[in-house]
Amino acid sequence: MKSAQRFTSAFFLLFVACAMVPLKVHALTLSQAWRLALENDASYHAAISERKAGETNRAIGRSALLPQINASLGRSKVRGTLELPGPCGLHCNDLDYTSRVDEIKLNQVVFNWSRLAEYRQGHARADQSLAVFDVKATDMSVRLINRYFQTLLSYENVVLAKSRLKANEKQIIAAQRRYGDGEGTIIDVKESKSRRDLSRADLIAAEDRLFVAQRELQEMVGNPPQRITTLKRGFQPQPLNVPDQLDWQTKARTDNAEIRSAQYGVQISDYEIDRAFGGHLPTVDLIAARRKVEGETISTRLQSSTVSSYGVQVAIPIFSGGLTSAQVSQARHNKDRATLELAAVQEDIAVQVTRQYQAVVSGVRRIAALEDAVDSTAAALHAIDMGYQAGTRTIIDILDAEDQLYQSKLDLTQARLEYVLARLTLYAAADSLDAAAIDAIDQTYFGPEQVVLSGP
Repeated sequence: MKSAQRFTSAFFLLFVACAMVPLKVHALTLSQAWRLALENDASYHAAISERKAGETNRAIGRSALLPQINASLGRSKVRGTLELPGPCGLHCNDLDYTSRVDEIKLNQVVFNWSRLAEYRQGHARADQSLAVFDVKATDMSVRLINRYFQTLLSYENVVLAKSRLKANEKQIIAAQRRYGDGEGTIIDVKESKSRRDLSRADLIAAEDRLFVAQRELQEMVGNPPQRITTLKRGFQPQPLNVPDQLDWQTKARTDNAEIRSAQYGVQISDYEIDRAFGGHLPTVDLIAARRKVEGETISTRLQSSTVSSYGVQVAIPIFSGGLTSAQVSQARHNKDRATLELAAVQEDIAVQVTRQYQAVVSGVRRIAALEDAVDSTAAALHAIDMGYQAGTRTIIDILDAEDQLYQSKLDLTQARLEYVLARLTLYAAADSLDAAAIDAIDQTYFGPEQVVLSGP
C-alpha cells in the first residue's frame, strides 16, 4: 500500500514538472506563412469561387448548340352554354368538360452564327477566368510577402529604437558625470536629454508600426504570429537562375497572367463581333414535336387527336431598324479598346520586369555599400567617442554618429529585404512565383535565426 502511494506521489510530481516546462514554439517561416495564407485568406478563397463561376461559361456557351427540349401540359375546365340553331329555333346545350393539351417540342440548331460565336466566347471567358485567378493568386502571394517583410522591418526598427534609447540614456549619465567633474557643460546634458526624449517618441511610433504589421500578417495567416524567422546572419545575395533581362522579358510576355487575361479579352471581343454580325445571317433549325389534344376547342370538344411533326425552320432577317449594324460597330470599337488595353498591359509588365531586374542587380551593390557603411559608421562612432573623451568632440557629435549608425543598420536590413522582395516580384512578373520559388527563397535567405514578436 505504501509503495503504491509513493508511486502515485512520484507520478504526480513528474506530471507537475512536465507541466511547468514551457512548450517549444516553432517560428513561422515564409513558406509556412504562404501556405497558411492559402488556407485562411478570404480574398484568395473569393478568387477561387470566382474562378469556378467563370469555368461554367463553357457549359453555358455549349448549351446554345445542344438540343432544346420543352414539354407542356395543359388542363382547362370549360363550363357554359352553347346555342345551336335547330328546327324549332335555337337549342341550348350545357357545356361541362375538361380540355387537355399535352405537347413536347425539340429544337436543334443547324446553323446559327451568333450561337456558334457564343460557344466560342464561353470557352474564352472560362480561360480568362483562369488567368484572372492566376493574377489574384499572385497578388495574394506578393501581399503576404510584403506583410511578412514589413513585420521583420518593423521589428528591426523597434530593436534599433530601443538600442538608440539605451545609448542616449548612457550619454545622459556620461554628460552629467562630466558636468559634475567640471569637464562638460549643462548644454551637453540638455542635448542628451533632448535626444533621449526624441528616441522615446520614435520607439513608441516604431512599436505601433510593429503592432499594425503583426495584425496585418495575422489577417492572412489566421493566427497571431509569435515568432517568425528572419534573415540569415551571413546574408549573401545569390545570382539569378536566368541572368539575362531579355529572357525575363520574353518569359513575362509569354506567361504573365495579366497579359494572358488581356489576350483572352481580345478574343472575347472578336467573338462578340461574330455574335453581333450573326444578326445579318439566316438561321436554320430542325424542329420536331408531338402533340396530344382532347377537347381543345368547343367545336372539337368531343374529339381527341395525337399529332407528330418534324421539319426545318429557316429564319431570314430583313430589317431590324439598324440595330444589328449598330451592334456590330459597337463590338468592333470594343475590340479596338481591348487591343489597346492589351498593349498597355504588355508595356506595364515590361516596365515591372525592368524595374525588378534592376532592383536585384543593383541591390547586390547597395547591400555591399551599406555593409561598408555600417562598419565605417561604427568605426567613426568609436573615434568620435575617443575624441569626446579627449575634449576635441562634443556630445552632439556622438549623438549624431549614433543616429547615423542605427540608421545605417536599418537601411541595411531594408535593403536586404527589398532585394529578396525584388527577386520574388520578378518571379511574379514572369508567372513563376509558386511554392518551389518561395521555398527556395526561404531556405536561401531566412532562418534559422528568428525574432520573438509576442507570446513565450
